[in-house]
Amino acid sequence: MSERDAQAVGRLIAAECMSVRVRRLGRVIDRIYEAALAPYGVGAAQLNLLSAIAACGGARPSDLMRLFDLEKSTLSRDLKRMEQLGWVRSGPSSRRGRVVTLTPAGSRLLVEVRGAWEKAQESARAELGHGPFAQLRKALPSPLARSRKRLG
Repeated sequence: MSERDAQAVGRLIAAECMSVRVRRLGRVIDRIYEAALAPYGVGAAQLNLLSAIAACGGARPSDLMRLFDLEKSTLSRDLKRMEQLGWVRSGPSSRRGRVVTLTPAGSRLLVEVRGAWEKAQESARAELGHGPFAQLRKALPSPLARSRKRLG
């Protein structure tokens, strides 16, 4: 193997790698949502958790981990912080596990951020273009659409 071979492979990967493109796209889109939500003191990841908990009328942490493909430690840290902020509460443990629900403050926050979220959606659509935005929505359907029956 020569330096020339490595350079050729490096160019190929740099030009074609889907992982680098998706990671970059994630950072670009995440910045849009984080900026829009910052005035409310909530991040995009927290908003996604709040919305899933609200949509399902409560959810078990194990379901949220599966839904968002999260590590247990990440979810535990996020839920703990959200509990400290008064946005969610954990119910008592049962055979099926504990259920996390929104508090009145969490429900208010979710309703209050709607306008900022809609602006972020429109900014993301403008950044990507309407066609690619629609293609991404089709290629990556809502996690709730495929998991609704298994939550709560």
